[in-house]
Amino acid sequence: MILASTSSVRAEILRQHHIEFKQVESGFDEDSIICDKPKSFVWQACIGKLLCACENLGQAGLARGIMAADSVVCVDGVMQRKAKNLKLAKDMLEFQSGKILYIFTAMGYKSHKGEFYDLSETSFKLKHFDKNDMQAYLDSMQWQGKAGCVMVEGFHKKYILFQKGLESSALGLSIEKFLPFLGII
Repeated sequence: MILASTSSVRAEILRQHHIEFKQVESGFDEDSIICDKPKSFVWQACIGKLLCACENLGQAGLARGIMAADSVVCVDGVMQRKAKNLKLAKDMLEFQSGKILYIFTAMGYKSHKGEFYDLSETSFKLKHFDKNDMQAYLDSMQWQGKAGCVMVEGFHKKYILFQKGLESSALGLSIEKFLPFLGII
């Protein structure tokens, strides 16, 4: 399979489930999407990445199967994408503190044998962030490349009061939904 995503977390999810893959950049520009609705944005980004990867990789890619995915965060109706700088990252985290955070993940898979698409939602009720802990997270730069600067497996983990939905979806790849499909193709 080809994973058309540069996400190290998505790659790790596939490794943990013993799925052989090659990781490539999709070539799709998310900034070309003009949309402020989280579900619509994440769906368009996923499909855009998948179509771009299919075009770039051609029949050889489809023979192996191509997977693309995208995630976006929403807090109080405000969509949060990847922070482009430290100030924006800090603003995002301050806005999330003590609130319910929604993560929408869209994924698509296409091969000669079949296609699979999914849009999932995972939500977290968060405690208020400790200011010093938040600053240490910002200084670590681990927030870079993450939608809403959310690191469910790291910084955010200790602040989660409750969760609704799959953790894998929040991490960027709803593997529990994809595995049954992979088993039948």
